Formats: sequence, structure tokens, C-alpha cells
Amino acid sequence: MLRHIPEQNFTNTEITHDYEIPISVDSTCPHCRRKVNFSIQWLAKRTYVVEYALTHCPACQEKTTFIYLTKKRENKPIRTGHLFIHPSNGSREPLSGVQQADNMQEGLKKAYFSAINVLNAHEWTATSVLCRRVLEGITKSVVPEEDKNKPLATQLKGLSKHIDLEEPIITLADAIRKGGNLGAHFDLEKEPTEEISQLMVEMLDYLIEYIFILPNRIKSLHDKIEALSYQEQPND
Repeated sequence: MLRHIPEQNFTNTEITHDYEIPISVDSTCPHCRRKVNFSIQWLAKRTYVVEYALTHCPACQEKTTFIYLTKKRENKPIRTGHLFIHPSNGSREPLSGVQQADNMQEGLKKAYFSAINVLNAHEWTATSVLCRRVLEGITKSVVPEEDKNKPLATQLKGLSKHIDLEEPIITLADAIRKGGNLGAHFDLEKEPTEEISQLMVEMLDYLIEYIFILPNRIKSLHDKIEALSYQEQPND
């Protein structure tokens, strides 16, 4: 299985002949599960369709394969592609559509990606804390300025006044808040577990998809249907 590596994990790229390719990326090693920086040396002969590289993890020295699939040019001056790592190691992938969500602030996206990274590194306490931080970012992007300094629990209760949310979504958000409290306050008997961390990220995905991604997809579909409706009908 292949695991996709998002562009925000690229730490260095190289451009030759209008072709941009990553040569250094941050990712979780599929063998030792540590977050490391991979230096990628691609085969000298480029295909400009599919590129291949074999590199070693700087921590455990195990071999890892990288594959780069070139995107369709689409009248852009620089060709880019999608980067994949093998083996996938079962790491959790970021929610599809987050990077393209224009209505989601960049700082909020970074916090979300950080939560995914620490989850894949098996840092359960850090995952729960970051999930709560992302939740705070979501509420602050929705509630009015005068409510942004109120406690998170209060902001969540008033969230439905500013966005159309059903009761299950409010309950879901409150569960993330409480899970984040477990990680934020030291208590040997109440440490976040892998199960709790996985569930928190999963619920965070539901919340982000509902608030940020679905509205964009619905609008895109609506605009395409509207455009079709205005096209001239063929003559009989």
C-alpha cells in the first residue's frame, strides 16, 4: 500500500526543465514510526510521468520507497505531482479537501496537520491537546469577536447561533473538548489512550468536513449545475 505525503511536508524542492520535484520531505518512517526528514535522490533519468527513488530512514536506516506521479499540466508553467511513500504503515491520512478549503484559515490547517502527525507518532497526550486546539480554532473562526475570549465550553454552546449545526455535531464537538482536557491536565489515572486519540481525530474530521469542506463542495456542484442550465440547448 502507498501513503500520500501532502505538499506541506515538502521541505525542499528542485526545478529542472519546468518540472518541480521534492528532494526533502518530513514524514513518519513506515518502519520505526519516528517523524524524520527524508532526503530523496531520484533516478537520474526522468520520465516526467512516474519517478522512483529508494532512500533510507535517517533514524532506523531501513529502506523506504518514494514514488512521484506527475499531475496533468493544465496550462501551468511548472509541472508538479503527487508524492507517495511505501510501505504505508497504516498511518492516518489528513482529511481529503482540507488543503483546498479556502474558507479554512492557514493556521487552522497547520494545527490540524500537526494533530495528524503526532497521532501517527503515537503521542496520545499531544494528540488530544492538539485536537482541542484545532477545535478552539474552529470555534474562533465562526463565533463573533465579542465571544472569542469566552471559555471554550461557552463558545460551543453558542456555536449553533452562528452556523447551522444539529445536536449530534454539538455533542461531537463537546466530546473533543473533554478529550483535550484529559491531555492538558496532568493526571496519572486519566491519561489519553490510543483509542481516545484515534476517536478524537476521527470526530475532528467529521466536524471539519461538515463546517468547511462540504459547503465548498456543495457550492461547486451548484455552480456547475447552474452553468449547465445556462448553456444553449441544441437545435432540433
